[in-house]
Amino acid sequence: MEKQLTIKKESLWSRIVHTDEFGVVIPLVALIIITGIINPDFMTVSNFTTILKNAPFQGICALGIMFVLITGKVDISVGRVAGFAGMIFPFCMMRLGMHWAPALIIALAIGAGFGLLNGLLIVKVGMPDFVATIGTLYIAGGLRFLLTAGYPLTDLPYDLGAWGDQVVLGVSWPFWIMIGLFIVAAFVLKKTLWGRHLLATGDSQEVAALAGIKTIKVRMTAHVICSVLAAVAGVLLTIDANNGLPQSGDGWEFRAIAACAVGGVSLAGGKGSAIGALIGVVLLYVLENALVMIGIPSTMQKAVNGAVLAGAVLFDMYKQNRKIKA
Repeated sequence: MEKQLTIKKESLWSRIVHTDEFGVVIPLVALIIITGIINPDFMTVSNFTTILKNAPFQGICALGIMFVLITGKVDISVGRVAGFAGMIFPFCMMRLGMHWAPALIIALAIGAGFGLLNGLLIVKVGMPDFVATIGTLYIAGGLRFLLTAGYPLTDLPYDLGAWGDQVVLGVSWPFWIMIGLFIVAAFVLKKTLWGRHLLATGDSQEVAALAGIKTIKVRMTAHVICSVLAAVAGVLLTIDANNGLPQSGDGWEFRAIAACAVGGVSLAGGKGSAIGALIGVVLLYVLENALVMIGIPSTMQKAVNGAVLAGAVLFDMYKQNRKIKA
């Protein structure tokens, strides 16, 4: 009996060790320990609270882009879509006199509209994903400034500002919303038929279609989910900052892609997990904070992020080549 329990424990531990998520946890833990030794201030509660406060917005964008990456495509418009939704939300309240609830619905609907447009261009028309989403990137980016002639929208309704300032177990509401969304996404990918269809479509669209999967619908849905989550991130940032800034969202897309790549989401499609993407988000934010703590100039931070992204992509290519040879 004891031998059987030992075998089961070992097999469970073996499965955990061989997951992509575990492979990301190791460098994360090592980074935390090494930085903490170099600068003990890194290990303070206030420092980790700062990291967790800043992570949700681009983290939610990373979650959205994960769905598109699993299909084997990419969406680089998420940052600008987030920024535009983050401007529409206060605009509807402050300029049009709406309550926050319909303003939120409109902001999310606009996000869904951009996702639908991306899906139509990529899935239906057959336009290359980079070309299609760089087009919507410029559209959403320009509309951010056109909406208010480049001026920020400040002083949101008091109840929203008060909600944005609330702290639950040491961190803000946006963090817990991010965690909730990642849990839902993990359930969808692992336990639902649509999640299995998404992974199968990304692994081989032709085989999935032959198996009766409606691959066009699956891919379209992934693009819509991606842009809706980007809109959620933009609205949460506006509430947290208590203003809508036209430049919000700039550069988010590449950090989101980097977080997914680091977290084990294959850029070739067919593979990825919400937990891995979440760990990738945390790893990138911890890395940036660690660079500051050990005295690396801010001008080098983007270079390090680029190196991390390049390394993650190369490692993904290596795994794909091994898979093909096997």
